[in-house]
Amino acid sequence: MESVPTIKIHIEKYMRENDLKLQHFSDITGINVGTLSAILKGSRPMSMNQLNQITFVVGLEKGYFYKSYGVESFIESAPHWRRLEPYLYECAELSKLDCIQQVITHVTDDRSYIEELFEVAEGFFARGLNEAALILYECVADSEKYQHSERLALCQYRIFLLNKTLNKFDNLNAAVKFEPYIDKLNEEVQLDAIKDLANIYASISLWDKVLELA
Repeated sequence: MESVPTIKIHIEKYMRENDLKLQHFSDITGINVGTLSAILKGSRPMSMNQLNQITFVVGLEKGYFYKSYGVESFIESAPHWRRLEPYLYECAELSKLDCIQQVITHVTDDRSYIEELFEVAEGFFARGLNEAALILYECVADSEKYQHSERLALCQYRIFLLNKTLNKFDNLNAAVKFEPYIDKLNEEVQLDAIKDLANIYASISLWDKVLELA
């Protein structure tokens, strides 16, 4: 696995090959020279904007360092939400789902950011970033599985919606997993969920279940 010092190696290689001093590299990246110096020494964390600027300047595609940045910033170090939130959004936009999965599995261990991760999942869902949203919903749901909360129920509803396919039996399996959580939803969402469940059951002619939901 790559580690973040790889970024330092690329920077130093680029500067050496182009005969650049740190001040000149600072000028072309737009990053303060003192900040750059601290980043290269490992005494200051790098922001997503700074990472993207450096990646562009050294001629690599956006997201090239995301996996190693995730390991350094959120697994080998204590995660900080101010860096984690933009990282998740950037990864989602580039469909770097492996980076999201790797970091989120670690971050949800201590439940510190469960509420924030749920809000990001809702943001992804609203923007149609469905695969990234599903990763977050599943991690939040697993972390909250003993809480019997409305948030857990809403996660399960979103998971149900995102897992629906054209295969009727896959849809039935998703419906059966979700149905126990339906009573925990607020009324407005619950009505939509009942309709969605009824449609699934109707599609496979389980009329007793449709009548029960009605």
